[in-house]
Amino acid sequence: MQWQKYKSLDYLCQTSAGSKSCVVLFHGYGADAHDLASLSSVFDLNKPVDWFFPQGVFEVPIGPMMSGRAWFQLRVSDFERLSKNQIDDSALASEVTSVLNRVGEWLNDLSKRYDQVYLGGFSQGAILVSHLFYRLRFCPSGLILYSGYLLHPSAFPIIPKEMRPPFYQSHGAQDGTLLIGGAQKLFDKLQELGLKGQWQQFNGGHEIPMAVIKASNNFLNSQLDLEAKGSS
Repeated sequence: MQWQKYKSLDYLCQTSAGSKSCVVLFHGYGADAHDLASLSSVFDLNKPVDWFFPQGVFEVPIGPMMSGRAWFQLRVSDFERLSKNQIDDSALASEVTSVLNRVGEWLNDLSKRYDQVYLGGFSQGAILVSHLFYRLRFCPSGLILYSGYLLHPSAFPIIPKEMRPPFYQSHGAQDGTLLIGGAQKLFDKLQELGLKGQWQQFNGGHEIPMAVIKASNNFLNSQLDLEAKGSS
């Protein structure tokens, strides 16, 4: 696993010989690029892929003398709203749009090297992906949304058929950080936009248990197999 940089965006990367596909996973609020990097050694995929783990653009405090990274800042009112299972439908803040454009530029460049690009994320990373995929100049081959949540539903545009990737979404029934109701609304919203998704609810909290890793591994393999058949 090596650190690389695209302009001002840092990311961890692990490559495989002969790979024509890549998986990009965005970490959650307060974590960093290392947080999901172990998944590259846990997944058992049918073909070689390259792995990318971007580093959140903001440094945020997570405890006394401790900090992590984030994709967008959270205010006290944001935490209060999320704890009550409320959906923020205000316009996307300019700083959020700026991050989406910044990350999107990197992904558009990345797509020139790969036939298939899969996007995923955990928590805030999943929220980021939900508002990122439709802004790209290419259609991702699939989305993986771990413990995500619906935010800014009115910001979603009408999505053309050629920009509707399949997706897998998981959420813990006892998640106290991002309540499951908001996750179910995200699933419903994406389906309303024409995307075909798989939903997995599990007994647990704000986490990625082995059952979810296995199911998302199967989802990736099914998409990789479809891509292989389509190119043969």
